[in-house]
Amino acid sequence: MACHSYMVALLSMLLGDALELDTEKMMKMALLHDVAESMTGDITPHEMEREEKREKENCAMEELLSLTHRQEYRELWKEFLTGESREAQMVRELDKLEMVVQARIYARTCGNLEEFLREENHITSPLLRALLDELP
Repeated sequence: MACHSYMVALLSMLLGDALELDTEKMMKMALLHDVAESMTGDITPHEMEREEKREKENCAMEELLSLTHRQEYRELWKEFLTGESREAQMVRELDKLEMVVQARIYARTCGNLEEFLREENHITSPLLRALLDELP
């Protein structure tokens, strides 16, 4: 989780600046987006239904965010979930991009990772599609 979140934050910084988006906001979203997994673990689609997973992660996130007493973090997390801003939409796609990049690396060394590679189909940003097309 930490490596993935760090890479999403780094990509957010680089592309946020290049696209003249609110980079600080994007980096915070990137660092927050999977923090619930520190309590729930990385739940795969094969382990439980999507709605049950979402509910578990929401409860874990609310518990963790309650420790910070920072409403800003809760709002950023919800904005990320809903994709209501350009920044949130980009971070959501960067999340997928980083997962696809890792899956490609793993596929070369570990075998079949089709579940992860399918995320590539959900990346719609022309810039990120072009970046993905440049990858080996």
